Amino acid sequence: MIFKSAVSKLNQYIYVGVILFLLLLTIPALFEDSYEPFVVLFSINFLVILFLIWTYKTTFYKIENTDLHWKSGPFNGKIDITKINRIEYHKGIYVPTIWKPALSHIGLIITYNKYDDIYISPEKQQEFITTLQRLNPNITFKNTPYVE
Repeated sequence: MIFKSAVSKLNQYIYVGVILFLLLLTIPALFEDSYEPFVVLFSINFLVILFLIWTYKTTFYKIENTDLHWKSGPFNGKIDITKINRIEYHKGIYVPTIWKPALSHIGLIITYNKYDDIYISPEKQQEFITTLQRLNPNITFKNTPYVE
């Protein structure tokens, strides 16, 4: 089962703002005497923009057997669902985890193994949590509005 990442309006504005800013940075290089500064600057900015679009378009989570696979651009990973200890609902810009393959500031912090954690933001959170709970009934929940 595949779950797309939810995308918040804030993140959409940030992505569009960064892309526009990078494109605007190349304009002064157009007025240089030679074309080399423009080519170099445009090439770097174009690669960064491609990376942002790649990340934006390919962030998703997939539950397959007893594994949770996540992908965001060039980054991906796999978590054994039976090793998940806790799921915490999180809302806010600052997220206290290292891995954040998410496109929204409203999501879930999943703690697994002993000290590992990851922040994700599936679009259908309730369905996502129900699926994980069915595969691992030992998961504890904190601040999650979908679990009683």
